[in-house]
Amino acid sequence: VGRREMRELIEQMTLELLPRAFTRFRSTQGWIDRGNGWLVIDAASPARAEEFLEHLRKTLENLPAKILKVNLSPAVAMSAWVAAGESPAGFSIDQDLELRSVDKAAVRYVNHSLEGEEIRQHIADGKTVTRLAMTWDDKISFILNDLLQVKRLEFLDILKEQSDNQSENADERFDLDFTLMTGEAAKLLDDLVAALGGEPPSA
Repeated sequence: VGRREMRELIEQMTLELLPRAFTRFRSTQGWIDRGNGWLVIDAASPARAEEFLEHLRKTLENLPAKILKVNLSPAVAMSAWVAAGESPAGFSIDQDLELRSVDKAAVRYVNHSLEGEEIRQHIADGKTVTRLAMTWDDKISFILNDLLQVKRLEFLDILKEQSDNQSENADERFDLDFTLMTGEAAKLLDDLVAALGGEPPSA
């Protein structure tokens, strides 16, 4: 078989087999809170979040979404909270922590008290906090990282109890749970932005 015939055979096979190829589906969830001005994307990576935004921009002609910026670096703020043993108003510091040095050496604590002198010494030696587990208002636990990303968001029992037994209809219960939890999540985000010095003035 010559080159031309081989190329034609490959093209023909591709045309015949491509429609039969497995289609890969992937979903990314988002929450648009117009009242409070939040667009929250549940994505495992920044690339996935940007992909979500691209699709949203294709759907909505004018999407005034911009990346959240705050006046205080999350790493600097978290390091100060841990070093002082004081969490910002409305928050408590939990027991998961990651510190990194300039040369990327990392120290991680999991389910460990963060009140020891050892941790303060790491910070005094120049390491900064890059991941910190926190709880807001005894209702929502999460991990904040140095990229201002909120990870492992979990609604605690006190909030779940408020939504229990309000409706026997599954759809109504979902609507009630979603309304309650997103309302609390919006308050969490507002308080977190305030703890990080607020947003800089628009240019």
